[in-house]
Parts: sequence; C-alpha cells; structure tokens
Amino acid sequence: MASVIGKWKIDTCENFEEYMKATGVSEEKRADAHKYLSTGSNLTQEFIANGNNWTVTTSTAVGERSIAFAIGNELDSMTLDDRKIKVVFTVDGDSLVENQKGDGFECTHVRKGNGNTLTMTLTGGGQTCIRTFSKV
Repeated sequence: MASVIGKWKIDTCENFEEYMKATGVSEEKRADAHKYLSTGSNLTQEFIANGNNWTVTTSTAVGERSIAFAIGNELDSMTLDDRKIKVVFTVDGDSLVENQKGDGFECTHVRKGNGNTLTMTLTGGGQTCIRTFSKV
C-alpha cells in the first residue's frame, strides 16, 4: 500500500464536470471545484500511514482539510463541497479505496501509485472521472 504514501500534486482531470453532476454537486459548487480542485489548481494531497492509521491532507488555494482514519472503519466526514458523508477506506492489493455514502449518492475513489504518478479513479452516478497526480 506504500504506493500512495507521499505528497501528490494534480496534473490532469478527465470527465470531472459529468462526475460532479452525477454525484449531486450543485452548479455553484461545481464552478468552485473546477477552480480549486481541477487541472491547473495546484491541489495537493498528502497521505501518511502508521500501520492501519492514516491521515490524508488535501490542500487547495482556499485552505487545507485533513482526515484521519483507520483502514476498514467507517467515519463521519464531509465532501469538499461540505455535504455530510459516511466514509470507509480499504486496501485492495496496491490500491487505497475510499467509499463514500451521502444523501442520495454513493461513490468510490480508487487511488493507485506507480512510481512518481498517482492515478485516482472516481466512480459514482454512472460516471467515471480519472485524475492523475505527480509526486512532489
């Protein structure tokens, strides 16, 4: 699972708009998401692990948000557009899998590192978004 550990900066984001629509992100929040969470935004994510205890810190131009979690344990959290969700992180081979359930939507985020590249596949509402990151 060490493939995702480290700090990553976003490079590309494909089909983000359709994915956000499919998972219920409001039009106003989608505009902000493109500005702060998409290609060219300088978004970073840092993953730190200590056994089954992890922390992921997402940094954008408007701030930073950290989530601490234990693999396999459900926790209450918020999406980056401030919707309440239940989240469970699991490990599948060399991938970190994040399952989110919120009011009227479910989605899965699969992160897999390969050298200096991290690929994040977001699936929900019948849409898939592929995001790539470079190691910082």
